[in-house]
This record gives sequence, C-alpha cells and structure tokens, in this order.
Amino acid sequence: MKRQNTATLGNVISLWIEEMKLQGKISETRLIGSWGKIVGSYIASKTREIYIKDRKLVVRIDSSVVRNELAHAKTMLIGRLNDEGGGDIIDDILLW
Repeated sequence: MKRQNTATLGNVISLWIEEMKLQGKISETRLIGSWGKIVGSYIASKTREIYIKDRKLVVRIDSSVVRNELAHAKTMLIGRLNDEGGGDIIDDILLW
C-alpha cells in the first residue's frame, strides 16, 4: 500500500499554527520567557508580573531602583527582547 499526501509532523504543526493564527502569541510567549535571560536573575527576581498588551510589554517591578535602571535601558531592552522573541513584537515597555 502506497501512502499519499504524507507530511512530517513538524510541517503539519506549522500549518496548524499558521491556520489558527497563533504565531503572534507564540512569539509573545517566547519573548516573555526570555525576560530573565535578558535582564538577569536579580532583576527577574524583582519582577512580579509581566505580560504583553497592544504591543507593549507591561512589567511590574518591586524595586523602584530596578525600575529606574530599566527605564534608562528601555530602548536596548526592546531590541534585545524582540531579537529573542523572533521578530518585531513589542514597541514599548511600561514599567510600574
């Protein structure tokens, strides 16, 4: 018996992700997951909440000193996070 219309599992998953329009959410999740790698363990330990809304990364930080330092490095952080996330995912970081 000869197989017809065969595809690898990776191709099928890629097609499903494309059809369900999930690539944006996957990229956002990858970006959020890279937060600790980009900012380091100390700043990650001061992070209480992190999510993306309307192309803005919203981050709640416990320390005003850390928040201030991140505000000064905002442009660099946006670039590095977008690189880790795999594309142009965020335009701004809101720190509170």
